[in-house]
Amino acid sequence: MKLIKITSLVFFAAIVFIACNNNKENVAEKKDSAAMQSSKTDSIKYTVLMVDNAKDPTCGMPVGAGIEDTLHYNNKSIGFCSKECKEDFVKNAPKSFAAVEWKK
Repeated sequence: MKLIKITSLVFFAAIVFIACNNNKENVAEKKDSAAMQSSKTDSIKYTVLMVDNAKDPTCGMPVGAGIEDTLHYNNKSIGFCSKECKEDFVKNAPKSFAAVEWKK
C-alpha cells in the first residue's frame, strides 16, 4: 500500500513537471513567432518596380535612391523617400497628385 502511494506521488510529480516545461516551451515559441512576424514586416524593401512615380512628389528625390513608404492613390502606387514625405503628400493629396512626375 505504501509503495502504491509513493508511485502515485512520483507519477503526479512527473506529470506536473512535464506540463510546466511544455508551457514554457510554448510561450518561448510564441515569442519567437511574434518576433519573426515583426521582423518580416519591418524588413519589407520597396523597389522602383513597385511604384509608378519617378520622383518623390513631396521633395523631388528620385525613387531609385530609396523608397521608405508607399501609398495607393487614384489607382497609382506612389513611392516616398520617407514617412514624413508621405504624410505631407496626404495633407493635400489632390494638389500633390497633380504634381507627381510619372515614370516614362
